[in-house]
Amino acid sequence: MTGTDPSVAARATGWRIAGVGAATGLLGLGLFAGLHSLVVRPIWSQLAGGLPFVLAIGLAVAWAYHEFVKAAPRRACAAGGLRFGALMWLSAWPATALANLMRVRTQASLPAWFDYVALVLALGGGAVALWAVTRSRRAALAGAVGAAVLLAAGGGPLPILRGGRVVELWLGLFILEALGGVVLAQLYRRYAAPRVAPG
Repeated sequence: MTGTDPSVAARATGWRIAGVGAATGLLGLGLFAGLHSLVVRPIWSQLAGGLPFVLAIGLAVAWAYHEFVKAAPRRACAAGGLRFGALMWLSAWPATALANLMRVRTQASLPAWFDYVALVLALGGGAVALWAVTRSRRAALAGAVGAAVLLAAGGGPLPILRGGRVVELWLGLFILEALGGVVLAQLYRRYAAPRVAPG
C-alpha cells in the first residue's frame, strides 16, 4: 500500500495548524502589549497572565483561517490574511454597536446579562463574516468560535463612544488584527498548508 493514511495526515495538519495558532497568539500578545503601552499604559509585567487567553485566540483564529482557505486555496497569501484579519475585527461590530447604544441610552454600566448577549452576537458576527465569503458551514462555525473567543478574551466590547484613548485602542486593534492576519497567512502557508502529494 502506498501513500499516507488520511487520518494520520489530518492529525499532522491539525498539529501544524495548532502550532501556527500558538505562534500567532504569542506574537499578538506582544503586539497588543505594545499597543496598550502606547495608547493607555504599560502592561508588560502582566503578560504572563494573558498567555492562556492568547493561546486560545491563536488556536481559534488559526482554525478559522484554515477553513477560510479551504474554501478558496488562493487566499493562503498576504492579501487573504489581511482580508481575514479585517473580517475578524468586523465580526465584533454587532456586539460593539449594541453595547455602545445601551450605554448611551441608559447612561449606566451594562447589566451582567449583556455578557451573554455579546457572546451570542460575536458568534453570529463571526459566522456571518466567514459564511459571506466562503459559503462553507465549517468556515462559518470556525468564524463564530474565533470571533467569540476574540471578544471574550478581550474583555468584551470597547466603549468607543467615550472617545479618546478607547477609540485609539479600538482602531489600533483593527490594525493589529489585519496585520496579524497577514502574519497568520504567512505562517500557515509555510508550515500548515496541506501538503499535496506528488503525482
